Amino acid sequence: MSAGLLAPAALALLALLAGPVLAHLTRQRPAARQPYGAMLLLQRLARKQRRRRRLRDPWLLLLRLLAVALVVLAVSQPELRWPGAPPRVGGTGALVVILDDSLSMDLRQGLLAGAAAPAEAQGEATGTLLSVARQQAVDLVRGLPEGTLVGAVVLSGEARRLTPQLSTDRGAVATALEEVRQGQGGTDLAGALREARRLLGGTGGEVVVFTDEAGPLAVPAAREELALLGAQGGALVPRPIRAARPANLAVVDASYGDGPEGGTVRVRVANYGAEDTEAPVTVALPDGAEITAFVDVPAGELAEEVVTVPRVAAGGVGLARVRDTALAADDAFAFHLPRVGASRVLVVDGDPGPTPTASEVYFLERALAPWGATAAARGGVLPDVTSTAGLAALDPAVHRVVFLANVADPSGLAAPLLDFVRGGGGLVLSLGSNVTADRYNAALAPLLPAPLRQPRALVAVGEEGEPIALPDTALPLFAPFARGGRAAFGKARVARIFTLEPFPEGEETSTLLSVEGGLPLLVERKVGQGRVLLWASTVDLGWTDLPLQAVFMPLVQRITSYLGGEAGGGELRRTARVGETVAIELPDSALDVTVTGPRGPVAAPVRGGAVTFRVDDAGAYVVETPGAPPLAWVAVNVDPAESDVRPGPTLVETAAEVDPDRFLRRVALAPWLLAGGLVLALVQALVAGRRGPPAEDEGAAPPVEVSAA
Repeated sequence: MSAGLLAPAALALLALLAGPVLAHLTRQRPAARQPYGAMLLLQRLARKQRRRRRLRDPWLLLLRLLAVALVVLAVSQPELRWPGAPPRVGGTGALVVILDDSLSMDLRQGLLAGAAAPAEAQGEATGTLLSVARQQAVDLVRGLPEGTLVGAVVLSGEARRLTPQLSTDRGAVATALEEVRQGQGGTDLAGALREARRLLGGTGGEVVVFTDEAGPLAVPAAREELALLGAQGGALVPRPIRAARPANLAVVDASYGDGPEGGTVRVRVANYGAEDTEAPVTVALPDGAEITAFVDVPAGELAEEVVTVPRVAAGGVGLARVRDTALAADDAFAFHLPRVGASRVLVVDGDPGPTPTASEVYFLERALAPWGATAAARGGVLPDVTSTAGLAALDPAVHRVVFLANVADPSGLAAPLLDFVRGGGGLVLSLGSNVTADRYNAALAPLLPAPLRQPRALVAVGEEGEPIALPDTALPLFAPFARGGRAAFGKARVARIFTLEPFPEGEETSTLLSVEGGLPLLVERKVGQGRVLLWASTVDLGWTDLPLQAVFMPLVQRITSYLGGEAGGGELRRTARVGETVAIELPDSALDVTVTGPRGPVAAPVRGGAVTFRVDDAGAYVVETPGAPPLAWVAVNVDPAESDVRPGPTLVETAAEVDPDRFLRRVALAPWLLAGGLVLALVQALVAGRRGPPAEDEGAAPPVEVSAA
């Protein structure tokens, strides 16, 4: 609140205050005269004159001074100003209604947040803020005069028009407002004001805003649009809708981290109410398991709770929930949970050997699980080593990668392996002395990157072998070796290799690694949603010394991870907010791709090798094809700013800062001051009349009249 003067120059009239003072200093001569001697009592007479010059009746003088001052202040026309009531609806002939359907408008009226709201408060939950605002907006539109141009805008996530243009059909606009449903998006108030300005076309009009004005950011972010609306002659009419006691508990973050018992999920809960609250927090894992704990959250602060995850848990999107009765959509937070525990890899040993060390896959098994099966079971890769007969145990839901090592006859394995790879699995074919080119070419033609020719000795017997060429770290498979270890490939030697038929290099088939002489050593082929890697030598010491080199274990681990067998799973993981559009690149745009969200199937067209879909609800979204592991997981959450339901800066205050003349309440003080001055003048006149003329000074000697003899 502030005060101001419309005519400050009138304050110069305050000089009139000298009048009452001079009047009190001027005294009338006594009515009665007494003769006195000329030389009698001269000193007493001097003292009497000094007493006469003193002010008498100070309260009467004060009344007179106040009367003059009030009249002078009234002439200066003072007034009080403060942000007050906005313009009323009506009179412009054009009106746009903005209805806030953002997440915070789902708050229950008058209901305390928390698990233990008192029973008497339950009856206060008469509906959400949106239901109240929607009804008020509909009543306003239906009550407008005939011929009024009306439009409507909503603002959840991204502002949009409910009416393409202004219309005189009030019933149609009211119906459109009645059909507005609660959204989970943020508050795009600036965008809504922009759409309202465009509907009005810069010709003035009124914009009525039904909003809760919650949070510290939504209203200030619209300052520029408020200024533009005023510059175009538009009038803002806020209609704030607020809960009696706004409060809310919300999960604002949840994240997984490794731990000694398998892992932990850290959950952060915010309390946007005025009371300390205790509430249960539940972590729901992708496999359906739930772990519950309790969290104490001080008023207006954050609290953190740590929940331990079992040693083995399926990967995907988990949910951290808090029990709260005020605002439902932000009670859960979606987070990515990698597979906890081992990722299973099937290893088919085509040449077991008489002893473990003589086995074809001895070094491969150690490279996959360097700390043994017990440690691998807690996290990492756990190899299931089997013979060719054990391939029947291949389960796409369990195994992510298959190693086929020096298998003599793959004819009985071709069908399950082809289905496995097409569904998104990874296959590594390593060769050796048991392999026959004709059998492989006949049985595995749909999987082989190129037809096999025959084995070739690269060096004479007893010689060291041909070095492996250094890999290109720009390739995704070898990208981690850019930080170190790339030079170690040159220390490995290959004495014998299977040659391949010439093949065109491209997106489907490409050479990833070769020997220095140029012969392909590691070749990739994309088949359906999966990949096949052909290692043209052995994975034991039969044709190469690579298993003895330090780079062997990280190479095997990287191949497994590259094909989707790492502990975290091979699917793509994304995060998004409600209202955003997500695009997931696909290995083959012709595949039958489905997207499933919290409420079921989601419309997701496939264009340009990517599937695109909009996320309108918080929770887990999975992109997959029938009979195959998921292609991608998307964890979607609401805008955390919407959880703060506490009142923020008001539209009236912000608009008053932008356009003071339009949004200030003014009270003129001149009439009140003038009336006060007249009352004081009357009072001082009555007081002066009752007192009569001033009396003679007490104690003074009577005057002596001197006459001539």
